[in-house]
Amino acid sequence: MARPKVPLISRQRALEVALEIIDTEGIDSLSIRRLAERLRVNGASLYHHFQNKDEIVVGAAKLALEGVRTPQAHDEPWRAWILRSARRLRQALREHPDLVPVMLRRQPLSIGFMQLEATAALLAEEGVPVGAIAPMLEALELAAIGSALHEARGGDDRAGVDHDAERTPYLSQAFEQRSLSADEIFDRLCGQLVDTVVATAAERAAGTPATRALPPPQRRARSPQSSSAKATA
Repeated sequence: MARPKVPLISRQRALEVALEIIDTEGIDSLSIRRLAERLRVNGASLYHHFQNKDEIVVGAAKLALEGVRTPQAHDEPWRAWILRSARRLRQALREHPDLVPVMLRRQPLSIGFMQLEATAALLAEEGVPVGAIAPMLEALELAAIGSALHEARGGDDRAGVDHDAERTPYLSQAFEQRSLSADEIFDRLCGQLVDTVVATAAERAAGTPATRALPPPQRRARSPQSSSAKATA
């Protein structure tokens, strides 16, 4: 069937439904045909907006990450909003876990690169050492992806751990009496990552090693008794 001259559905609506399919049926179930079925249109009409499935997946990923935005003004300390962005990225991946593999191909798919550019520009304007910007963004993204993957398999629910307290008493007790939730772990981890990366970049820019090697251990002097014993042996 020929492609309609006027699109029967908007690109935004198509991406919203595509994201629903990814969330409910899995990313492998998404196709032009399946999306057309859900939208109740002919598949040819979708080619007004997309060339192939990959383009739909990229669009759905960008839609899912809409909440991860860079502030437009210097209204608060940069550390506050960069950590908030990390939390929002983690939340988006928790809500759409099938997009985690897509995020791992973020660079070749050019997902969110202009947002990253805006973030890097604002951090530089705020005086963040330029050597810290890329490592910090990478570290926060890795933390968000790792946390989302962990929670996708159960997280606090002790997935993969034997629930029989008689067989694993110490592990069961450790999980039952945990002092930090997954959210608290993530927040503290990201805070430490930011502080460590910035401090390391500042020290290296100043020509000061970030970590100083410990001096070699002193050789222990032989006691007179051991020396005489060796001589008489």
